[in-house]
Amino acid sequence: MVVSFLNPKIPGINSDDIVTDVTEAPHRLDGLAQAGAAQVIATVDVEAGEDDWDLPLTEEHPRPVVLVHGTFGNRGYTWTQAAPLLRQHGYRVFRPDYGQYLNPVLFGLGDIKDSARQLAAFVDEVLRRTGAEQVDMVGFSQGGMMPRYYLHALGGAPNVRHFVGIAPSNHGITPQGLMNLASQIPGARELVERGAVEKTVPAWPQLQHDHPFQRELAALGETTAGVRYTVIATRYDDVVTPYTSCALAGAEGHDVRNIVIQDIDPDDHTAHAGMPYNPTVLKEVLKALDS
Repeated sequence: MVVSFLNPKIPGINSDDIVTDVTEAPHRLDGLAQAGAAQVIATVDVEAGEDDWDLPLTEEHPRPVVLVHGTFGNRGYTWTQAAPLLRQHGYRVFRPDYGQYLNPVLFGLGDIKDSARQLAAFVDEVLRRTGAEQVDMVGFSQGGMMPRYYLHALGGAPNVRHFVGIAPSNHGITPQGLMNLASQIPGARELVERGAVEKTVPAWPQLQHDHPFQRELAALGETTAGVRYTVIATRYDDVVTPYTSCALAGAEGHDVRNIVIQDIDPDDHTAHAGMPYNPTVLKEVLKALDS
């Protein structure tokens, strides 16, 4: 599959939703600006790049928090707002980079099952070094979906108490949504245009809603007993579409809460890229972890 950006969606010419594209463009650009600024901060702020390996857990928060970035993300810029906020509230923070493939800066590119195994090894290391019995986990985009494979297929559920997904691609993404994502992340567009996209970004086809991986994930079940799930979505998601596909179905004996930020703040127009930096989202993350 060769991906081309030569024919972008142009409002009024070849867009499927002219009104939305025009009215939401400023909000989408605002989210991209936040992500771009975060990349700069993560590059120059050495302390922000360190995890809390040398800090003891607190009695109030005995579980480490593992933050899982998304496709074309990394452990630095994705969490420039969340990591310091969690630390201010007494949490210990740990952030893996997973899915490295042909790029030294952008991650979440490799085979998703391999990424889940990398996450499993990272969680094991966090538990071993901190002495904790379980972790809490917060993931964005692919990072809100991929850990479900760890929880359900790799036996990770006993290791996780709370799992919070921010704009998670729980039921896959459309090809247009993936192109929207790649066009928004510096360096991602060039990466996927190098040739056959499945060769440069193996996760790309797996993320699509009709891929066998997505069917396998669905067959494993939406949730598993013993883990508290919280999903935080936005109606203005331009990558995971429709936004309702972020939600997880509940089941008897399973703890699931689906949140749409516009139900809290109707005037909030945050799109996908801005979600990890959104104050309402981060407030809901803290509430979920404190519950």
